[in-house]
Amino acid sequence: MLFGSIANMHKLITILGPTATGKSSLGIELAQKFNGEIVSADSRQVFRGLNIGSGKVTADEQAQIPHHLLDIVNPMEEFSVAHFQGLAFTAIDDILSRKKLPFLVGGTALYIYSVIDNYIFTDVPPNPKRRKELEGKSVEELQNIIKSSNDTQPPPNPLLSKGGGTLSRDDLQNPRRLIRAIEKLEAGVSIEPKKAEQKYNNIILGINFSREELYKRIDMRVDERIKNGMIEEVKNLINTWPKATRSLGEGWLIRLGLEYRYITEYLQKKHTKDEMIKGLKHAIHMFSKRQMTWFKLDKRIHWIKNSKQAEKFL
Repeated sequence: MLFGSIANMHKLITILGPTATGKSSLGIELAQKFNGEIVSADSRQVFRGLNIGSGKVTADEQAQIPHHLLDIVNPMEEFSVAHFQGLAFTAIDDILSRKKLPFLVGGTALYIYSVIDNYIFTDVPPNPKRRKELEGKSVEELQNIIKSSNDTQPPPNPLLSKGGGTLSRDDLQNPRRLIRAIEKLEAGVSIEPKKAEQKYNNIILGINFSREELYKRIDMRVDERIKNGMIEEVKNLINTWPKATRSLGEGWLIRLGLEYRYITEYLQKKHTKDEMIKGLKHAIHMFSKRQMTWFKLDKRIHWIKNSKQAEKFL
């Protein structure tokens, strides 16, 4: 539901879509043409040192157009969607104050919609004792704890929420996100954010390709990133941690999923290189399907293939 007079609101252009669709390149191209700046909406690109594996734009690309919310926290530091939302609002309002056009670009749906729909978050402080109890549990055990919250939480079941809750389908496989959700639920706080009055006139552009073409793009990108040093990036990151905390760092990388999980497990000799590459490609295929499941729920999205189509909506 939209509130207020949209005509009087400043424009926010969002570019979203599944992974490997060229969102970053399109964002740079449009920002250059329309006097814009880019706010990254990617849950891994906020971390310093996660460059190749997260698909972070290069220093040369950042020199072409100002980018915000890249490299803002150190690996293993706590960073939530509520943190992201606050920083994104600050960056967007700063861009607007300088008479420029803000572009919100990325594929992390929860981050994107926290801004577009102005989620209201109710937070609780971390519970170290409870976290320690939960850290040894499997994903399935953590999911069952959340399911049991139905006895005390109003519907809808937060575990099954689509498009509006703070648990996406990928979060359901992420122990760190599940543990944080349990902390909130056991403190009597719903993980379903409410939507406040939207702050901007949202123009949402989505990029997508046929499944066959998308999978080809994903596979080519995995091969290219490995060639460009993605394995070495993860190895070097692990080696920066003292031996006493290295296992914690490796666990953190595994919980990030996809590239960082598969490469870390490869370095732990759990897979051969060929097994790692094959498993990673398949995992990203499945991830792209889940991204589209989320995005297809939003009828506001204008689906495009290129910059020429995008310009019609700006």
